[in-house]
Amino acid sequence: MRAPQYRCCARQVQSQIVDLLCDRLHLIDFSPCCSAGQLLSAMLLAAVHCVSLSAAAVLRSRGPCRETLRQAWRATLPDYDRLQRQLPGVLRGSLPRGLRKRQRQRRRYPMALDLHLVPYYKRQQAVPVPVRKGKRLEGTAYSHQYATVSLLRKGQYYVVAQTPYVPGEDLAELVRRLLRQAAANGFAPRYVLMDRSFWSADVFRYLQRARYPFLLPVLGRGKRPDKPGGPTGTQQFLHGLRRSGFYRYTVRNRQGQGATVTIVVHRRNHAGRKTKHGRYTWAYGLWRVKLSSVVWVRESYRRRFRIESSYRLLEEARGRTSSRDAGVRLWYVVLALLLVNAWLQARREESRQGRDSEGCWANRLYVVIGQILAEQRQHRQRAARAAEQRR
Repeated sequence: MRAPQYRCCARQVQSQIVDLLCDRLHLIDFSPCCSAGQLLSAMLLAAVHCVSLSAAAVLRSRGPCRETLRQAWRATLPDYDRLQRQLPGVLRGSLPRGLRKRQRQRRRYPMALDLHLVPYYKRQQAVPVPVRKGKRLEGTAYSHQYATVSLLRKGQYYVVAQTPYVPGEDLAELVRRLLRQAAANGFAPRYVLMDRSFWSADVFRYLQRARYPFLLPVLGRGKRPDKPGGPTGTQQFLHGLRRSGFYRYTVRNRQGQGATVTIVVHRRNHAGRKTKHGRYTWAYGLWRVKLSSVVWVRESYRRRFRIESSYRLLEEARGRTSSRDAGVRLWYVVLALLLVNAWLQARREESRQGRDSEGCWANRLYVVIGQILAEQRQHRQRAARAAEQRR
């Protein structure tokens, strides 16, 4: 997690997460040689190095052995169901102090919803209940799916709610549980940013009943232009048949229930970027998001892309395991989310205090020296060419 740039934050982040989990979950010591703090430190070590708990026990020669750590995990840590119930309070405790304060009139922030997939390899065995089958990735079609809500504030993205996406669950029910978990922590969205996988009439109907404005890209549905009678459905907004502007469109589910949204079409020229020419189209669906122009719609949705880096950080801080227990895998995901929140908070505090200014000035100095050397090299090459021409 960019350790060379912020090495002084590692011990601070570790102690912060250990104290938070011991305080929120009321953990007890397993034995005199294996306390709750030692168990959590070994789990964090496994998460940071992306290894298993057994490998973390080998890295710490003076700590408890791997069998002691495994027994302590089973005996002291909450299981799958209990961890889900206590997760909102744990996530709230990992947020900055300014966000944890309860106020009567709390400022609302944009929130981004997304799904994160962790591959699962069944090894010729029946898959556990929380595992879903879907899009094939990394050699398997099975995965644990976790939905998260990230709060966007001053260039930061703090995870305020997380829940597993189990098989057979409706997508609208998943969104409802996520936003209720965030509301229980005191965070109601100003508007919700989603990707096109949440394009569903049921999701739109719930958000409209809850009075939550939303914004997401349009998912192509209907016949394409190369088919007879096409394009139809939302394909007409994606293939250049509509000019840039605002349009009304009704999305319906299989029962015929509809939700009316505003489609924003933005057409632009490639203008030679990436050696491309011609025109292309962006289309977004929104409801009750007060934006005056199509450019504002595009720039507002661009704020969501910062959470993609949080998923890269999550994979860099998620421990590995071959256990089929869903609780063990959920624990590693929770630790990764806590590490991401704590690291973002520590990085912001370090930058405010100016402790990393020395590294910034060193990087700037390296850049200037590189530019000077490059200019000198170009000058020598020009002089050599001029000398050859004179000859």
